[in-house]
Amino acid sequence: MKVSFKFDDKIGFISDDGKNQIKIKNSIVNDEQYHSPTEMVLMAMGACSSDDVLNIIMKMKNSIESYRCEIEGEKRDEHPKILKYAKIHYIFNGDVKPEDVNKAVSLSMTKYCSVSLMVKNAGVPVSYYYTINGKDYEMNSD
Repeated sequence: MKVSFKFDDKIGFISDDGKNQIKIKNSIVNDEQYHSPTEMVLMAMGACSSDDVLNIIMKMKNSIESYRCEIEGEKRDEHPKILKYAKIHYIFNGDVKPEDVNKAVSLSMTKYCSVSLMVKNAGVPVSYYYTINGKDYEMNSD
């Protein structure tokens, strides 16, 4: 993996990974139409974990009609302005068994999702829960 960044006085940073350019908000330009690096960490956590969870659940022969993942986080006020916490909400509709989701999320968050594991190992409390067909299920998390 290799990425590069260049500064643009109208955008902030433009990243290039050889595939696509990604525009990233920075504190100099602070253009709200682009994502901050911390928002991108939350997005990466959701994408990484969602990939694990969906693959595991589909292998368990669950029938997913729709899926969404929401990640909430808040940064500290003082420097370094790292995340105070991250909370991941997995939302399913369909013929999905709670015990299968519980197992899939647990495996993702403790073994497979490298992004979430990096964030957790940095000392950020990460919690998670899921909803199936409108019913919430709590999990034991950080």
